[in-house]
Amino acid sequence: MNQENLHERIEVETTFVKGNVRCIPKSFLRSNGREIIITEVGLVHPKYDGLRTNYAFDVTDGQADYRLVFETERLTWYLEWMGDYE
Repeated sequence: MNQENLHERIEVETTFVKGNVRCIPKSFLRSNGREIIITEVGLVHPKYDGLRTNYAFDVTDGQADYRLVFETERLTWYLEWMGDYE
């Protein structure tokens, strides 16, 4: 798998699951205007940056893998990296 590090600001459409208080990303819009529809959410884990806690979501659209990061202090989303299957 080829992986490209990006740290690109993105817009993410999410769903919140009642009872679990869980955030599930459904799709995201890249800065080039391309919309990625998420077909599966894999691992979700906290990432610590000093006193800040961010959350990383490993997702796929069935053609490539992506890591989305939600920065809790600024309430912003970033596409940290993407990898395609070869």
